[in-house]
Amino acid sequence: MTNHKPFLPAAVIMTEKSAASRATTRPIGDIAVVDFGISPDPLLSLLPNGTILNVNQRAAEMFSCHARLMMGAHIGAFLEGLTHDDDKPSSEKLMGALFVGDGSPIEAVAHKLNGDSLPVEITSAVLDQDGVSIIIAAMRDITHRKHNESALTKAKENAERANVAKLEFLGQLSHELRTPLAAAIGFAEVMRDEMFGPLGIKLYQTYAADICKSGRQLADVVERIIDVSRLEGRMAIAHTRMADLGEIVERVIEHHAADAAIQGVRISHNLRRGSIPVVLDDETLQKMIAHVVENAIKYNRFGGKVEIAGKVEIAQETDVRQVLLTVTDNGAGFAAEQLQKLQRSLDTNNQLTNGGLALCGAFLHLIGGSLSICSAPNLGTTATLAFPQRYDGRWHP
Repeated sequence: MTNHKPFLPAAVIMTEKSAASRATTRPIGDIAVVDFGISPDPLLSLLPNGTILNVNQRAAEMFSCHARLMMGAHIGAFLEGLTHDDDKPSSEKLMGALFVGDGSPIEAVAHKLNGDSLPVEITSAVLDQDGVSIIIAAMRDITHRKHNESALTKAKENAERANVAKLEFLGQLSHELRTPLAAAIGFAEVMRDEMFGPLGIKLYQTYAADICKSGRQLADVVERIIDVSRLEGRMAIAHTRMADLGEIVERVIEHHAADAAIQGVRISHNLRRGSIPVVLDDETLQKMIAHVVENAIKYNRFGGKVEIAGKVEIAQETDVRQVLLTVTDNGAGFAAEQLQKLQRSLDTNNQLTNGGLALCGAFLHLIGGSLSICSAPNLGTTATLAFPQRYDGRWHP
């Protein structure tokens, strides 16, 4: 909903400041009633019990009713609060809000004499006239605004449905691609490793290795597209369950063992199984760790090393147990300017196409975590993943 500034028409301000000098009055019973005269805004005055004292012409036109028929009637016959309370009628709740008289906008429904209704916004001021409190209410027709709000809500719902449909399509596409890709990569690995005998010509073995590499790259691209779509659709975290961080790290190392061997990179970790239990989406966490480890291998020097370490500590800001997982390499590192640019992209979470680190940072942000990078030229890089040990399943904006 859009916040709207409260409005107090000039007629109300004038009456509040100098009712005796600028407004004529005429008695109804023992009460002198303010005569609004000519005003561009629908105005009415009433007693705290809801009795209407006076109505200007614009207000009478709004309710499609003669002003004299409205005077003396109860406000509940013409106005009804938008929010209902089981213990109190909406007209009484509306009167309570009007009697505050602080200029705050109050939304209500105006009922016309012909049976039609329209949404209105009301602001009120309370005057003391001869010891009697009189409420001056100014009304504004907000039909156009409500129509726009309804259109925006409908557009948002349509966009959310479109996001869900896109994710379903991408999920199906991913499934349809994974099956033939897995077969192609598997058979290519068999030929590359000559499991059933020599191929005869070594060039075939090179082709098989290229097929494996290209197939994995294509599978990674598909996964990344799906991850970006999930983040854009605010559907990044699917399931929370008990998992073991040590086992997740072992799976990541096993998955990247071949790439590490090609680069001559040694991977080690200090996480034994069962040492750090976590409650979150283990599949998403494995992807986040894999992005960082892949980056550490890719930009490492030949014969380098990657060390993975984890511990649990209490976050000072929230007093929540959080996991700190560090991935350290001894590669070329980042220059100061490059590191600042990378950290800005991680902090803003708006450059998801920049690579695996940006995706990892965006996923961590959703679960109340963060990704920080510490690096220096020729000294290597340390990426620190900080995330709660137990995730409550709610998305953090």
